[in-house]
Amino acid sequence: MPDLPPRQITAPWVLRFVQDRHHRDGIHLDADSAWEFRVLGGLVERVRRAAKSYLLLEKNGYAAEGRVLVRSALEHAVTAQWAYLVVGGISRLEVSLLAKRHEYAGSNQPGDEDWNDLLKDLEDRIPRHGADSARRAAALPKFTGKDGILADLDRTGYFKKAFVVLSRVNHVSDEAVTDYFVEVDDQTFVADSPESRFEDDVFHTLATACCLASWLMARLEGNEREVRAARSQHLLWRLDTHLPSERRRFAAETE
Repeated sequence: MPDLPPRQITAPWVLRFVQDRHHRDGIHLDADSAWEFRVLGGLVERVRRAAKSYLLLEKNGYAAEGRVLVRSALEHAVTAQWAYLVVGGISRLEVSLLAKRHEYAGSNQPGDEDWNDLLKDLEDRIPRHGADSARRAAALPKFTGKDGILADLDRTGYFKKAFVVLSRVNHVSDEAVTDYFVEVDDQTFVADSPESRFEDDVFHTLATACCLASWLMARLEGNEREVRAARSQHLLWRLDTHLPSERRRFAAETE
């Protein structure tokens, strides 16, 4: 795990990302980046809003519950990096998003003709594998697991450890038993603000997710000033440099 910069160093960066003041006059994209932004931009914005939501929850005594949002921010930021930096990744993300939309629509199908037409339209929009019209093109790998996105980009093992901590609130765990009650003079009370034993680590993970998303957005916009800002935070800003060159979309880039 990399050395963690103190919170007082990373906090201004997170606040800067959340406030997003340099986009007050809109988002400026090159024509070549329009499709990439259409696929990736929402993932970046979810990171931003998750970070803002976590800060609000933490301020009001809900830091433990806010870890669910940090987990979401991490998943969206790392997935967006994988899609942008791996050869064919954006196309695979688009296939996944369209397929999930089709699956969701199908699960709510009322059975009328108009709904069937919608499903047919969604199905037709999912890219196919070469000339094989019956086979969908490749989608994203799973996020977790041995061959998942997280393992693929997690060169140091930092994200694996962070994901374990974040998931302890997302899933049923021993923390549900130990976090919410306190004993005082043999009397049990509900804890007003459960103690967060991983506060600094969680905030560092959130700052890292913000940095990954900010760097990616700056690349889509061709904003070199923001690229330099993301690279100057002593946080991870890109996750592909350890991959084999044949898998890297920007194989000539070393940092």
